[in-house]
Amino acid sequence: MNIELTEIAEKTFFQIIQKYSDNKSNKFKIQVISTIQLIAQNNYIGSKYKKTSFRKFLVSNQIYLFYLIEKETLFIVLFWDNKRNPIELETILSS
Repeated sequence: MNIELTEIAEKTFFQIIQKYSDNKSNKFKIQVISTIQLIAQNNYIGSKYKKTSFRKFLVSNQIYLFYLIEKETLFIVLFWDNKRNPIELETILSS
């Protein structure tokens, strides 16, 4: 399975990393890699997000990874900190 990160996924990943100390950011990076490996093995492990084609998976206490599966490609769409305004999430996912 191919794995691709969208620009917004890269941007949100680095925004989250910048908020953490070195130890926490390293732990988060490991959690992200493990999560992506899990999703690649079982594409539907994450829960469906509302009535969209997106799925989400909890990476850490407050961070969700949003993804899409298209044929043989896993698209990492977004990392979402639940402390952010949920209206922003709707806007990002609808674009």
